Amino acid sequence: MSHYILTSLKSALRRGRPVRLMAAGDGAQLPATVAASRSVEKALEEAAASGALNLSNRKLKEFPRSARNYDLSDITHADLSKNRLCELPEELCQFISLETLSLYHNGMRSLSSSLGNLQALTYLNLSRNLLSSLPPSVFQLPLLRVLIVSNNKLSSLPASVYSLTHLRQLDMSCNEMQCLPAELGQLECLRDLNLRRNQLTTLPEEISELPLVRLDVSCNRISHVPLCYRHLRHLQSISLDNNPLQMPPAQICSKGKYHIFKYLNMEACKRSQEELERHLRPTGFNSW
Repeated sequence: MSHYILTSLKSALRRGRPVRLMAAGDGAQLPATVAASRSVEKALEEAAASGALNLSNRKLKEFPRSARNYDLSDITHADLSKNRLCELPEELCQFISLETLSLYHNGMRSLSSSLGNLQALTYLNLSRNLLSSLPPSVFQLPLLRVLIVSNNKLSSLPASVYSLTHLRQLDMSCNEMQCLPAELGQLECLRDLNLRRNQLTTLPEEISELPLVRLDVSCNRISHVPLCYRHLRHLQSISLDNNPLQMPPAQICSKGKYHIFKYLNMEACKRSQEELERHLRPTGFNSW
């Protein structure tokens, strides 16, 4: 029994107050700092046994120093969301068996190059931080399938994104993106692309080469959808609302995917016909 608890017991007995004896694990009546410490220790103990580390919502400013007392070398899942981390803890980057990592809702402004050590990582959630750029280490994760970086301060996406050959979901919504690299079209496994609420004015034609099932580019500054997007044959959902659309017109886009694709196909046929007529049109007689 801790010194604090013993002192509290003696004080309560001297004053004639009733004393409630707590069962083991009952932290409801403990001071906040003691309860939090016990909660963290319990989470570390459970992680050593289960391989899943849950330190979400613990008001942590750094990785627990007491973690060195536990064997966490083979943990595969780590959740440090909703804390107060200003940077990526180096300790996390030593857990090379990690498959999923959530750092959602912290205060991180940068990421360590050591992130590249996590070669087994398939899921990475960095949303709701203060990141203004993504370092090369993010694109050195060969097995990554889900990358969530929404609600940051990102203004661009590096061309090296093409190296994430297994990526299936990319969420970059609620950032400050102004353009997209053509290399995005090389992500042959990408199914879900969320670009909602950015500052995009154009969309790269290369996206039409992706096997997308869902595409969200709502709340941007896009006026034209490339005609080649009609080739997105796997697409089930497309969102274009809250853009200054001219082609297709906003009233067409509001009707959904079928009408958007119908318009794009008709416009493509129309332009092909005009191009053909332009080639066949006589240019006049030669003078001798």
